[in-house]
Amino acid sequence: MPLRFSYNILVLTLCCLLGSTAAMAQTEPDTVRRKRELPTRPTVEPQQQPRVTPPQPQPEVIRSQVVRPGEEPPKALIDRMFWGGSFGLQFGTFTNISLLPVVGYRATETFWLGIGGVYHYQSFRGERMHNYGGRVFAQQQIFENFLIHGEFEQLSVELPLMNYNTGVYEFSRRFIGIPIAGLGYRQRIGERGAADILLLYNFNDSYASPYSNPVIRAGFSFPFRK
Repeated sequence: MPLRFSYNILVLTLCCLLGSTAAMAQTEPDTVRRKRELPTRPTVEPQQQPRVTPPQPQPEVIRSQVVRPGEEPPKALIDRMFWGGSFGLQFGTFTNISLLPVVGYRATETFWLGIGGVYHYQSFRGERMHNYGGRVFAQQQIFENFLIHGEFEQLSVELPLMNYNTGVYEFSRRFIGIPIAGLGYRQRIGERGAADILLLYNFNDSYASPYSNPVIRAGFSFPFRK
C-alpha cells in the first residue's frame, strides 16, 4: 500500500509538470519566439539640402577707360581742331604788314600742325604791293612754354623792277616758295587757348622774298569747341 501510494504521487507530479510546461508555452509572448526583423528605414534622417537661389542678372557695368601715363583719352575731331592766326610788322625803307589766318589740328597736346593763308601789304619807295598765297606749318613744344616752329609758304608776289628806258619801276608777279623755321614762346590762354611769339629765319632771303631776317610774329589760337 505505501508503494502504490508513492507511485501515484509520482505520476501526479509528472502530470502537473507537463501541464505547467504546456501552459507556459502557450502564454509565452510572440516576441520571444520570433526573430526580430531588421529595420528597413534609415535610423538617421537625411539633412535638408540648402535652397539654391538662381543667379540674378547683373546690371551692366560701364568701366571707365584706363588712360596710361603719357596718353590722352580719345577725342572727337572737332575737339582737336583750332583756329587763329598771326601777324607780322616790319617798318623802314621796306614796309611789310603780314596777316596769316590758320586752321590747325592738335595731334597731341605738344604737337600741332595746320594750314593757312598768307597776305602781305608792302610799301617800297612809295609803291604799294600785295602778295598772297598759302602755307603749311608744324609746331613741337619742347619745354613747358617753348616750341619749335617750321613752315613752308607758296606765294604770289609783286616785284618792283626798274625800267631803265623810262627810269621808273614796273611791277611783275611771280610765284616763289619760302621755307621758314625758328623758335617760339607760348603762353596759355584759359584752358585750351594760346598766344605765341615767334622768332623765325627766312631760308629764301632773295630779292623776291617779302621777308627780311629775322622774321618776328605774334599769334593766337583757340579751339573750335570748348
